[in-house]
Amino acid sequence: MALKGRNLLSSLFASSRSSLTCTYKCGNACFGECENKSNNPYFADQFSRRTALRAGSLSVVTVGGGAALAACSNPDDASNEASSSEGKGGKTSEANIELTSAEGMKFDPVQPNEKDEVVIPDGYEQSVLIAWGDPLFEDAPEFDDKNQTAEAAEKQFGFNNDFAGLIEHPDDDNRLIYVCSHEYTTEPQMFPNYDADNPTEEQAKIGWAGHGHSIVEVSKVGKTGELKREFGPLNRRITATTEFTLVGPAAGSDYVKTSADKTGKKVKGTLNNCSGGITPWNTMLSGEENFDQYFAHAKLDDKKAQESLERFGMEDGESQRKWERFDKRFDVSKEPNEPNRFGWLVEINPLDPKSTPVKHTALGRFKHEAGNIHIASDGTVVCYSGDDSRFEYIYKFISTKKYKEGDIEHNLTILDHGTLYVAKVEGNSPEDEIDGSGVLPEDGAFDGKGEWIKLLTSDTENNKFESHVDGMSAEEVAVYTREAADKVGATKMDRPEDM
Repeated sequence: MALKGRNLLSSLFASSRSSLTCTYKCGNACFGECENKSNNPYFADQFSRRTALRAGSLSVVTVGGGAALAACSNPDDASNEASSSEGKGGKTSEANIELTSAEGMKFDPVQPNEKDEVVIPDGYEQSVLIAWGDPLFEDAPEFDDKNQTAEAAEKQFGFNNDFAGLIEHPDDDNRLIYVCSHEYTTEPQMFPNYDADNPTEEQAKIGWAGHGHSIVEVSKVGKTGELKREFGPLNRRITATTEFTLVGPAAGSDYVKTSADKTGKKVKGTLNNCSGGITPWNTMLSGEENFDQYFAHAKLDDKKAQESLERFGMEDGESQRKWERFDKRFDVSKEPNEPNRFGWLVEINPLDPKSTPVKHTALGRFKHEAGNIHIASDGTVVCYSGDDSRFEYIYKFISTKKYKEGDIEHNLTILDHGTLYVAKVEGNSPEDEIDGSGVLPEDGAFDGKGEWIKLLTSDTENNKFESHVDGMSAEEVAVYTREAADKVGATKMDRPEDM
């Protein structure tokens, strides 16, 4: 099938990001009242990033980067501290890792421009691999943007991509597996003459099909680096109606049970999948980020449940997309626990198209921007994730199960066992020496130390879960992770994204 050119821009959109994009992408997460009303310390009050950059030292931000955070400690080590480097002219600590670019990443950067086109560096080529509506299966109907159906959309490439990655094909050296998350749908771009106040049920269902993930076999075009989409047995669509399994401390708890799922272990769909990562055992991790925007009528008599809804910025009234008109699970007044079934780190096995994707509750519930894996020299697995909202926190999970190369069955359970931490950072320079002038403090550096605070320990195999937060059970820490982090004094950050 030939690639169709589809101009999605209209008077509602310009080449720069518009307010309507913010509305459908994240529910205007940057506007309105801040969700975090705790008195926890704020990163910028302890460090001046602008000052550090002026001084030519990046040591101040290593607490939020891979260098310092990659240093793993024993989960039983209560102190669990990692100091930052000493800054420009100082000694180099173990946290300082010299980074070198891969050969293919050495190029002259593209100069800033306002062109409405893909601009690439000299010596590089670009091509389209797959586009919205392209078929993933041989029996998928041809895309017709004026006559879409949900049934067709479930067999076609979804909308608005975020994370994309490649995995080695298990049987064919000339093929790879392309995985991609579809973070959100922008209905005014998808439907001619879309009425935001009165969407149809079919439009809602097409929106559900446009979310989730696509898994596609792709072939290599010689040695050019170009890829070509293929029909293959591993091709798969995951949508807002695909069944997921909850595992970990929250699974089966009263906080996640609904009228449709009295077991509290089976969730319908995934939403707002932002960035993610490829694990060393060839699965895909995907963060459920701004899931709050899909839920309506978020006003409950239960004080604790209501505080959690407000902690995620949910409000009374209708949602932007009006999905609650067609499925009561999006109506909080009818299904008060349904929001608790989103906000997790999702794991998908692209090598098994019949496998049920998993939501890992041991890694906490918040607006996961991503999830990425670091393996220590002894096989310990560490997963990092940021809560991508204003003044939210940085988290890590240290496994108690070790990585076993080639043992997929074992490795798929690694994220069920271990300890979840939240970051607390502290500057050691006197406040009057961080004045924005760029002059280094008397000790020669803008620096400090970071501490990982335990929140939750999980052992899913033996059904043993331990809370490290006073006054909260393990189930509560898993579901109300933001509140748990508030209680232990985690450091507020500036919308921490990919970790």
